[in-house]
Amino acid sequence: MVQSLSAVVRRYRLVVVLLGLLIVLPLICIVGFPYFLSLTVPPDRLEVHEITEQKALGGTIIYLDEQNIQEFPVLEEVLLVSEPYPSGPSYKEGDLRRVGEVEYPEKITQRTIDTYVIDNTTGKKRYFEYEGHYYRVGTIYVD
Repeated sequence: MVQSLSAVVRRYRLVVVLLGLLIVLPLICIVGFPYFLSLTVPPDRLEVHEITEQKALGGTIIYLDEQNIQEFPVLEEVLLVSEPYPSGPSYKEGDLRRVGEVEYPEKITQRTIDTYVIDNTTGKKRYFEYEGHYYRVGTIYVD
């Protein structure tokens, strides 16, 4: 006797469900794992870009001078200590040029992001003004 496909599926419903799970779960893991891994791996470097004043007015501006620039070691490193970075194409619209990057000596944490990238109180991007030029700091991953 030949049974219909629906009768076979009803008879072996548990086996069909288990086989489906054995196929679907690994696919979800293969596709989802790299995405979730990127959410847990901190960025490797901080990158500084000079931007236009108009772009900076959309965020929180921190005015730096010779004394308080020491509170932001990445900016101090890029703007005062390191060699001038060769000028290249802008990274995003509104960026004038890449000023430099710093391999951050510690794991980049949320505290680092709050210090350099996002103003925690307003939720706006942080921009830094130093000697009439405006800068932003971003994070980058190195493969």
